[in-house]
Amino acid sequence: MITRRAAVAAGFCAVGLAAAGGGPAAEAATLTAPVETTLGKVRGRRANGVSSFLGLPYGDDTAQRRFQPAAPAKAWSGVRDCLAVGPQAPQGIVGMAGDRPQVMTPFAEQVTATFRAGMQQGDESENCLVLNVFTPDASTARKRPVMVWLHGGGFAIGSAGDPQYDGAPLCRRGDVVVVSLNHRLNALGYLYLGGLHDDFADSGNLGQLDQVLALQWVRDNIAAFGGDPDNVTIFGESGGGRKVSVLLAMPAAKGLFHKAIVQSGPGVTVGEQAAAAELAERTLANLGLAKTDVHKLQTMEAAAVIKAASAAEGRGRSLAPMLDGRAVPAHPFSPAATEISRDVPVIVGTTKDEATLFLSADPAFGKMTEAEAKARFTAMLGEKGAAAFPVYQGLRPNDPPTYWVTALATDMMMRMDSIRLASRKAAQGAAPVYMYRLDWETPVLGGAMRSPHGLDVPLVFETVEAKRGILGPGPAPEQLAPVMSQAWIAFARTGDPSQNGLAWPRYEATGRQTMIFDAESRVAADPDGAARKFWEA
Repeated sequence: MITRRAAVAAGFCAVGLAAAGGGPAAEAATLTAPVETTLGKVRGRRANGVSSFLGLPYGDDTAQRRFQPAAPAKAWSGVRDCLAVGPQAPQGIVGMAGDRPQVMTPFAEQVTATFRAGMQQGDESENCLVLNVFTPDASTARKRPVMVWLHGGGFAIGSAGDPQYDGAPLCRRGDVVVVSLNHRLNALGYLYLGGLHDDFADSGNLGQLDQVLALQWVRDNIAAFGGDPDNVTIFGESGGGRKVSVLLAMPAAKGLFHKAIVQSGPGVTVGEQAAAAELAERTLANLGLAKTDVHKLQTMEAAAVIKAASAAEGRGRSLAPMLDGRAVPAHPFSPAATEISRDVPVIVGTTKDEATLFLSADPAFGKMTEAEAKARFTAMLGEKGAAAFPVYQGLRPNDPPTYWVTALATDMMMRMDSIRLASRKAAQGAAPVYMYRLDWETPVLGGAMRSPHGLDVPLVFETVEAKRGILGPGPAPEQLAPVMSQAWIAFARTGDPSQNGLAWPRYEATGRQTMIFDAESRVAADPDGAARKFWEA
C-alpha cells in the first residue's frame, strides 16, 4: 500500500496544481491610487471591479534570521508597486524519507499529468514573507469581512501565488477582502533545533510564527484596504487546514482572527518534542556535522539543509508544527478542544474520497478483487482489519472493492480526525462548529477519482476555469461553486454559513448534522455513521 507521503511525492498534492487563467472577460487594468500602510505606500492594479496588491512584504528577509523568528519588513520611502506575486518559500522534497525511489504506474502518471497541468512556479527565496490583498475598494470608506487564506502543501511545498487562489471572485461575490500569504516551509520553517542550542528555541514552529506576523500586519493595515480588522476569518486546505488548526491553539495568535475554516486538514495533534529533536540530530548526521556545529546550518546552502532534513523524516518524525512549550504549548484538539480559541466559530470538513488522489498509485487501483481489498485492510489496520472490512463493504455494497479501501484510507487520513475536531469543539459548549463533506464527483479520468483531495479549493474560490483539468467540462462545477463560496462568505460575515434556501445547522453530538455539498446540496445526519461508530469503538 503506497503511503500518503509517497503519493504526494509523486505529485498528487492539492497545492500548486492549477491551470491557467479564468474569470470574467478581462477589462483594461489600471493602477490604483497609493494606499498608506504602516511600512510605506503601496500601489496595486485594478481590473473587473477588484483591486489587487501582490507581493506585499510583511516580514524581513529570513535568510538574515534563519531558524529564528522573523522581523517585520523594513519601511520604505516613496510608493511601492505591488503588481506581481512575490517569491515562494524554498520548496521541500515531500516524501523523500530515506531517499527511497517512488514507483509510478501508467495510471498514476496520468493522474499526475492531470492534476499538475498548468502548475505555476514562482522564484524561490528565503526573502519570501509576502502577502497578496484582493479588495473591492482599497479605502477606509467601508469595513468588510476579511478572509485570510493559508495554502496547502503539507508544510513542505506550496505558494499563495497559485492561480486557483485568486481572491477576486470571492471579492466580487461577497464584498469581502481576501488575503493570501507565503511563509517559511519544510526545514526552514519547522526543523526544531531548540534541543541543540537556545538560539533556536522557536525553530520548530517558525512557519506558524510567520503566519502570526502576517496576521499582525492584517490587524494593523487591512482597514486601509477596506477590510475590518475585527472580523477576520482564517481558512486553509490540506496542510493549510492543519495550519489553521494550530493557529487556534497558539497564544500569540489569539485575537488576530475571529473565525476559522479547516478544509481537509484537521490538526487534532502536533508533533512531540522528542521526535522533533531526533529529526534535527539525524539532519546534522546526514550533513556530517556534530551537534556542536548546529550554527553552521544558518550559512549552508538552503537546498542542502532541506534535502538532509527531508531524508531524516519518517517513523513519527516530520517537518511540521510541534509542542515546544512556547509558541504551541498544547495539542490543538487533544484531549479536548483548545481553550485559547473557545469563542472562535469553526467550519471543518473533507471531500468524500480524499484518498483516491493518494492511492491512485497503487498498481491495483480501480481493479482490486475482494481478496486484494481485504489484504489492504489487514495491511492498514492489522488484526482490526477483519472487523473493519464488512463495515466499509456494507456502506458501499455496490462499489468496486477499490473504493472500500479508499474510503478506509480517507477516514484514517482526514475524516475521523475532522469528526473528532468537531465533536470536541462542540463539547466545549462555546462557539459553534459546522461540519461538511463534498460528495460531488469529478468526471475526469473516467470518474475514477470521484471526490478527491483538493477538489473543494477551486469551488470555494470560484476559480473553476483555472482548474478545469480536475473539475471537468460542463456546467456542474460552475453551479456548485457559488453554493460553496457563498457559505464561506456568509460564515466570514456572520459566523453562520447558512444561505438563502440552504440552512446549515451547527454540529452537535446528538444529531451530527453535516452539510453535503453536491449537485443538490443538503444536510444529512451522521453520514456513514457505521464507520464513525467503528472508529469510536
